[in-house]
Amino acid sequence: MLKAVIMDFDGVIVDTEVIWFNIFNKWFKKNWNYDLTIEEFLVCVGSHPKELFDKLEKDYNIIIDKKQFVEETNQTFLDESKDLPLKEGVLEFLQSIKNENISLAIATSASRKKPMYHLTRLEILDYFDEIVTSEDVEKIKPNPDLFNKAIEKLGIAKEEAVIIEDSVNGLIAGNRADIQTIVCTNDVTKHSTFEKYFMKVDSLTDIDVENIIKKFDESSDRYAIR
Repeated sequence: MLKAVIMDFDGVIVDTEVIWFNIFNKWFKKNWNYDLTIEEFLVCVGSHPKELFDKLEKDYNIIIDKKQFVEETNQTFLDESKDLPLKEGVLEFLQSIKNENISLAIATSASRKKPMYHLTRLEILDYFDEIVTSEDVEKIKPNPDLFNKAIEKLGIAKEEAVIIEDSVNGLIAGNRADIQTIVCTNDVTKHSTFEKYFMKVDSLTDIDVENIIKKFDESSDRYAIR
């Protein structure tokens, strides 16, 4: 029986991934005259920029001053994302979930400040029963810690939850946590290759909650829906 939905934040609730890619792309062009591709950027989506920085250093000897990068990009991100709307279908999805008396949680690799700001601004904070961030765990995605902590806080079994993720790192984390995961792509992560998911959609508008509940309850094979 489905008792909880655990949602990622960035790229699922608000479309921050596109903003970050544009910021990364411009920064690398300006500082290194390097054209960062979406495929390269995808390495750190849902996780930490360190994954990308390490790869560029290894492959091209591009050595990033992480402090400089943060100082030069964070304010730009805050300025460009402060008025982002909800992604299409988010509010209707949240309402449908709560109408079914199913719990909602967020599990994000971000620190707590960012999701709390946007959830409050967009007036959807009250829909969520639990919010788990990088401040609550030792390791972020693709490690399973965030989802394991969400399950613990919700007080349910893993078999009673489903995750909604937009990134490969998020999907890997969901699989490592042994929780069925729906992939909901965006304009950045649609370029990824996903494997071993419960379901894959392009938008939350494509999810019929009653149908998901039925399929979830009927599914005895972890990846029967592909």
